[in-house]
Amino acid sequence: DLNWERPLPLVRRRDCLGVRERAGYRGEVLEPLTPAALADLGRAVRASLARGNGQDQAIAVNFLFAYVRPEHERTVRDYLAGEFPGIPISVSHEVAPIWREYDRASTTIADAYVRPLMGRFIQTLDAGLRQRGLGHPWAVIKSNGGHMLASAAAERPVHTVLSGLSGGIIAGKFYGETVDDRNVITFDMGGTSTDVAVVVDGGIGYSTAWEIEFGLPIAAPFIDMTTMGAGGGSIAWINKGGMLQVGPQSAGAEPGPACYGKGGTDATVTDANVVLGRLNPQNFLGGEIELDPVQAQAAVAALGRRLNLDVAATARAIIDIANENIAEAMRLLTVRRGLDPRRFSLVAFGGAGPLHASAIAKTIGARRVIIPPHPGLCSAFGTLLADMRVDKTWTHILRSDDLHAAAIDARLRELVHEAAADLRQEGFAGEPIVQRSVNMRYLGQNYEEQIPIPAGPVSDDALRQVLAAFEDHYERTYGYRIPGETIELVQFNVTVIGITAKPVLQPVPERAPARPRTRRPVSVDAGGFFDVPIFHRDDLSPTDVLAGPAVIEELDSTTVLEPGQRLTVTPLGVGMVEWT
Repeated sequence: DLNWERPLPLVRRRDCLGVRERAGYRGEVLEPLTPAALADLGRAVRASLARGNGQDQAIAVNFLFAYVRPEHERTVRDYLAGEFPGIPISVSHEVAPIWREYDRASTTIADAYVRPLMGRFIQTLDAGLRQRGLGHPWAVIKSNGGHMLASAAAERPVHTVLSGLSGGIIAGKFYGETVDDRNVITFDMGGTSTDVAVVVDGGIGYSTAWEIEFGLPIAAPFIDMTTMGAGGGSIAWINKGGMLQVGPQSAGAEPGPACYGKGGTDATVTDANVVLGRLNPQNFLGGEIELDPVQAQAAVAALGRRLNLDVAATARAIIDIANENIAEAMRLLTVRRGLDPRRFSLVAFGGAGPLHASAIAKTIGARRVIIPPHPGLCSAFGTLLADMRVDKTWTHILRSDDLHAAAIDARLRELVHEAAADLRQEGFAGEPIVQRSVNMRYLGQNYEEQIPIPAGPVSDDALRQVLAAFEDHYERTYGYRIPGETIELVQFNVTVIGITAKPVLQPVPERAPARPRTRRPVSVDAGGFFDVPIFHRDDLSPTDVLAGPAVIEELDSTTVLEPGQRLTVTPLGVGMVEWT
């Protein structure tokens, strides 16, 4: 990307401070941490904090090989906590005990960066809940799809950076299972971004490799997903080569799309949908916001004049480009990983997801589109479905020709015990589910593949199974294996899950056949405008079959059916778009 600009660092260079100490990669002390070194550090920190002018302040501590020997970080944390009470301190061996120093440092800095803000937010929300008589402990969803107590989230906020997105993925999996579909692509499109994830055979994928921006990694467990700047507020623009682009810039909520009438003049995806009749200006958010079609027409027409296109063709081009950008993200998660999107259904939610889902599903060849009840609330509903989850890691590089099963088994048992204790502290009293895995690579490689460890004690036979599973996985993923090559086991992972009670969906009552509330001209595909029936989602019941082209409106979203598609409703109120 020739237009890429390096992101600003989260910490200015002048505020990066050193201290005399050093541990080796085996954990041996190469240079001890002395009281004099601590005193020097304290003076440097005091000077740095004095430059902050009362702004939010926090401290991140990151030493080489702290994941092997954390004592120096603990000593520094305790010393600074005594010198600077009230200032949050994040230490790398607790935030991200992994072997890549830069990723560990970046994650620890990000944790410290948001701790003051997160702490105030949770305090304010907790006070508001107590004023309303809700004094019970409450939880926050994590990026890995599990729960943590709000008090814990205030202390370790880096685990929540993708939390809202994870709720939607959990809900997408749930709604797929309500129609016996265990292979789904979750598609969450809102005002500024689109989030896409894949559920394969009922399993959600996880990762620890995500970047705020290129060069700012976050090494914390999260649900594997792709996020892109493609939402209703994404701005359409023309690049230096004269080509139409959509996003990642967004008009946001202020001033918002031109049709909001708040002073925005850039054409956005929402403006294009208004021009094409796909959004009802009088029924946006159930009529709470009235859109201005004249402003939308003006913004799209101004862009079209630069492209020598009429307003409808320009709006259609904006929608097509946005849809293709999203479809490409879905291909990245399926085709490029050896998955056939024709085996998957598309679960569409978010305010704008159902509006675009039918066209995108056709582009990637998905089996059908699943539209949950209340699509705009799907991510929030997913937080109610989430279980309690604690992840622990142990970074210890071992070679396949020098493995000691008993030592590995003992350390993993310790991690399971620690994670289970954390669950109990969170209030879980049942029997947890334990999952274990190990990150592995061929000797000389820089990046690992995560392989499950079989249940039961870690024995020599279990390790042989893990090594064989790595080679099988490697061949499936990359098309080859390296027989006889030494394999490194780099990082061991333990996940402990506490299953929670789930909400139960109520069946939708059967009603008289739904009738359109009105009709209007709508452009639903490249074929131009049709006089299209407009239905309301609340009128639909399991006996209805709607044929496209049609539009289904509801309080928090709009669904567009293209010609050749039909929509049915399951007994639980889930919409199903299929091809006739």
